[in-house]
Amino acid sequence: MRRFVATVGIAALALAGCSRAPDSAETGPVLGNATTAGLAFTYGYSLTLPARAIDELQEAHAAACEALGSERCRITGITYNVDHAGDVSASLSANVAAPLARRFGRDAITAAERVGATLTGANIGGTEAAEEVSAATGQSGEAQVDLARIDRELARSDLPAAERAELQSQRAVRLADLRTAAGTRTGARASIVTAPVRFTYSTGRGTGFVNRLRDSGDTALGSTAATLGAALWLLAVLGPPFLGLIILALLWRRFGRPLWARLLAATDRPVAQPRDPA
Repeated sequence: MRRFVATVGIAALALAGCSRAPDSAETGPVLGNATTAGLAFTYGYSLTLPARAIDELQEAHAAACEALGSERCRITGITYNVDHAGDVSASLSANVAAPLARRFGRDAITAAERVGATLTGANIGGTEAAEEVSAATGQSGEAQVDLARIDRELARSDLPAAERAELQSQRAVRLADLRTAAGTRTGARASIVTAPVRFTYSTGRGTGFVNRLRDSGDTALGSTAATLGAALWLLAVLGPPFLGLIILALLWRRFGRPLWARLLAATDRPVAQPRDPA
C-alpha cells in the first residue's frame, strides 16, 4: 500500500506540476527567463528514511520520471547497496527538461516527506553554459578563418613540397579544433536544455531529538545483532575443533589411561633369573 500511495502521489504531483506552463513569478531555471538564461543547472537532494522504505521511494521517484515521458525525463543511473549491518544506501539520477527540473525535484521531495522521509540536504548549482557556447563559437570562427587561409595556400601550384606538408599538418590540427569546438558548443547547449537531478537515499530517521533516540535504539539493536552474529561465527569456526579435543580427552580418560597404566605395569615387572645348578 505504501508503494502504491508513494508512486501514485509523486507521479500525480510531477505530472500536475510539469504539465502546465512554468510560472514566471517563480524563481528557478526557466528558458527565456532573463535571470537564468544561459545557465546550466544541476539539482541534488539527500533523503533519510528507514531502510525498508528506501526501495519503495526510489521506485516511486523512477515512476514519476517515467510518467513525464522520455522527452522530458530520462533515468541515467540507479544504485542500491546494503551493508553488513543492514543499512541501505541508494541513489537515482535523471536528466529532466530544464523548465521542469526544479518543480519536479520539489514535488518529489514533498511527496517523499509525506511517506516519512526527511530532506537532509539539497544542492542546486548553475554554471555559465552560455559563456562556453560563446567561447566555442569564437574558437570555431578562428578555425574556419585559418582553414580558409590554408586552403588558399594549398591551392597554389608553385608551393614547395615541404611547405605543403606543413600546411596540411596545420589543416588537420585546425579541423580537430573545429570538431572540438562543435562538440563543446553542442554539449553546452544541451546542458542548458536538460538539467541533471540526483536523489541520494540513506538509512535513518531524520533530524530531531525523538528521531535521534530512535536512531540510537536502531544502532543498539544493530550492535547487539552484530555481537550475536560474531559469537555464532566464532562458535561455528572454533566449536568443531574444541568438540573434537573434548571427545579425545574423554576417550583417553576412559580407555587410553587404563591401557597405558597396564603397559607401564608390564614393563616394570622384574624378570626371573635362571637357577644355578651348582
